[in-house]
Amino acid sequence: MIALSKITKEDAKESAMMFLGILAMWTDCFFDEKSGARLLNIDEDSYEGGDIHYDCSPPEVLEQYIPQSNLENAVFVRRIVEIFDFAQTGVWDGVDSLNGSNNLDTWLSDALVELGTFQNVFGSRPRLSFKDDGVTMLGGEEDPILNTLFTITDAARARWNLLEHYDLTLDEIALLAGVGIKTVRNAVSSKGHDRLITSGRIEDKTVVDTDEAYRWLLTKKGFTGPFLCHEEPPFDSYETLGQFRHHCYVMRTLAKLEIADLAKNLDWNESLIQAYTDLEKLGISEKLELLTPNTLMAIGKFYQSKNLNTFVIEGSRILASVVAEYRAKQLFN
Repeated sequence: MIALSKITKEDAKESAMMFLGILAMWTDCFFDEKSGARLLNIDEDSYEGGDIHYDCSPPEVLEQYIPQSNLENAVFVRRIVEIFDFAQTGVWDGVDSLNGSNNLDTWLSDALVELGTFQNVFGSRPRLSFKDDGVTMLGGEEDPILNTLFTITDAARARWNLLEHYDLTLDEIALLAGVGIKTVRNAVSSKGHDRLITSGRIEDKTVVDTDEAYRWLLTKKGFTGPFLCHEEPPFDSYETLGQFRHHCYVMRTLAKLEIADLAKNLDWNESLIQAYTDLEKLGISEKLELLTPNTLMAIGKFYQSKNLNTFVIEGSRILASVVAEYRAKQLFN
């Protein structure tokens, strides 16, 4: 699969147009040798479909036909171009050029339903070969056109799932994080302090609930949104140090403070500032023991935490556990 960050809007547009162009020429197999010209809306006399010998995929002649066609205004092409920015960042520009909707949920629902047919039909990567020449024009796992289009459509659906608080598959998390699926699987099987905790299986796929997926995604440089820090995380306990770190990070983000601002408000010394900085970076050392229950209580009260008990009691427990484990490991170094 192509990395989402490597795709430009022009790439998206060109892939969508090339996809439709190939389908148009492929109809020569079923109707007549000029059917592709009619679908492309180009001059039939100059069209070289039908019995043309295809010795490359896609055929070079298609690059001549696309500029002559009106594919740029095709529904499929316009939808791909429209969802591109949302696929990359989770942000919508508020323009639905097809139906005139100004509601994100309505626009995205319509767009993904319309693109769903494409995903259902071509999700199995069927190979489209032209007549008896046997040259595959489209299909297969390495097809650059399908890879581009599926990366965009899959990312848009994954970001919508995140916004709607649906469970995410490991593939969707990898796509949004900008990492390979192996990295996500390693995070799931990890025993470390930032492992990714799964919530079960849906349709034989391992899934992660929205809050946990979002927490993990926020630690990845490749994640570009949507950024959902609208309220304090509803933790009842912490299974990993990463979850406690996330609670601290979100409360600081909601307060619109840098670590230096927080330290100034709470009158921290340099050692305590470094300990808290290490926590937010998931840096494991004995310094974390400086974040005492009294310190956590002060932080929680400063933020007016709605989950103060969890933050202080569970936070103290996870910090003590991490420091104890760190010291034990040092005995073997």
